[in-house]
Amino acid sequence: MQNIISVRDIIKQLSKSGLQIGDKSILHYHIKNFNFNTFVYGYSDPFYVDKQNKRYDRDANSNEMINLYKFDRDMSNHILRYILVIEKIINTNVAYSIINHFDLRDKCLFKLNQTYIQEKVLPNLRDVEPRVTYSIFIKKLIKYLPSSNITKHYCKRNIYDDVLKWKECPLDIMCLTWSFATSFSIFISLPNDARISLLSNFDLSPEHYEGFIVFLKNTLHLRNYISHNNVIYNTEIACQSPSLINLYECVFNKSVSNIRLLHMMELIEHFSHSTTLVSNTRYYLSKLKVQQKFKDKIQLYEDMVNGQKTLQE
Repeated sequence: MQNIISVRDIIKQLSKSGLQIGDKSILHYHIKNFNFNTFVYGYSDPFYVDKQNKRYDRDANSNEMINLYKFDRDMSNHILRYILVIEKIINTNVAYSIINHFDLRDKCLFKLNQTYIQEKVLPNLRDVEPRVTYSIFIKKLIKYLPSSNITKHYCKRNIYDDVLKWKECPLDIMCLTWSFATSFSIFISLPNDARISLLSNFDLSPEHYEGFIVFLKNTLHLRNYISHNNVIYNTEIACQSPSLINLYECVFNKSVSNIRLLHMMELIEHFSHSTTLVSNTRYYLSKLKVQQKFKDKIQLYEDMVNGQKTLQE
């Protein structure tokens, strides 16, 4: 039976489009294993001389495209490590905020009056999830509880109701299984004073609340982008707002017209209490084995170079 997708034909078409084929076996491997739509079309932009007609510069080489791909994957994994730190901080502090705000001495959320959750918590959450109900909200909280050996200890196996079987699970343990999206949704559903109190864990004041929310939205978007194998090096930041720009300028004391990937990386580094994300990325980008004329077309490279010049000045 003939293969519908032929790697050999794809390589022939790339050659016809002007791409010099370097190591054919390595190119074959990457197209075969990493989805040619993502690999070829996602990493060709700097090498095109005519993007509309997908014509490559006469100096463009498949080895350089592979090098750009490897850099992007390594950078994505590096960014994700720091996002996971922020995710864990948010998970934990949202749980602590609920416990303290509602005085849950036994730390069990499900012992809160259902009417209270419906009247005080859900209205805030409906700003972003209009159709959310009490049942949907609770099921989100328990969705991944069976996946953790720590939370399994609190499961009442003789009870068949999905909510009641987890009634004794403390909130500060339950939060270990929350997704970033769930923690974010709960965060914005908290009463205003609880949300503002949580900002202090990031050394932020109340006027930074809106900017921090936009930052979290972008971080969540970037996390999902990375998790679903999207190209990151040239990604556009989804949510732009004056409040986010203000947050960035207050944190770093420098002006920007809009938030790009480098700026998000700087914010992610800052709020994960780290110092190596940007410097490591700058180093490996400088060592990227791609001809300078192609590297100059990468927005992240331009931002990194300009940022380094600013630091030196």
